[in-house]
Amino acid sequence: MDQKRAWTVILAGIILAALIVPFALWGRQFPVLFRDPEPLRLLLSRYRPYSPLVLIALQVAQILLAPLPGQILGLTSGYFFGPLWGTLYSTIGNTLGSLLAFLLARILGRPLVERLVNPDILSRIDEGARERGLAFFFLVFLLPFLPDDVACYAAGLTSLPLPSLVLASLVGRLPGLAVSNLIGAGMGGFSTAQWAVIGVGSAVGAILFWQYQQRIEEAMFRLLSRRGRGSNCAQGDF
Repeated sequence: MDQKRAWTVILAGIILAALIVPFALWGRQFPVLFRDPEPLRLLLSRYRPYSPLVLIALQVAQILLAPLPGQILGLTSGYFFGPLWGTLYSTIGNTLGSLLAFLLARILGRPLVERLVNPDILSRIDEGARERGLAFFFLVFLLPFLPDDVACYAAGLTSLPLPSLVLASLVGRLPGLAVSNLIGAGMGGFSTAQWAVIGVGSAVGAILFWQYQQRIEEAMFRLLSRRGRGSNCAQGDF
């Protein structure tokens, strides 16, 4: 077995484990964990003292199964672990998930990515990558309302070094993760009724975003494109 095939088998095994194990453990409840904070909070309580590993595994699966929303994970990790440890665990999970997506795309190539990523989004990401290189991906990870998880697959198709992509993902995502965990940490005194309101609000927000996702992403890409044209000469690559 040549080296590339060996790495493909190893990577496929890791990804299958990251996707199959949560479904095997939690079944139909699994998708709900990304929409409602209360079931996720109860799940983390049930798996003490392994709750950090559970959160990290969910963060990895959330990126690999893009575009599953990840905001609930950040809020709940802040509530459950505190702002510092919650941010750390969230960052580890996001970084591992991003790395696996980069590797999966790099090993299996464009046909796989074209199956996973909307053609219009992939075209916009390709254009941004050609124009700005690593800086484009850093901004996608940094700015809200951009498809940062699916961008990991597109980034894996480029010739950009993997360590640079991992660093761009880590640094770009960190402010958003820190803020969501900080907000979540303030929810410690919430009652069951308040958690229910948050859950309903999160579900409504997710539905609205899903309904208008394409318009929001197009607006953000236009904003990013204008910023790129205005700063290419001065900034160059990240």
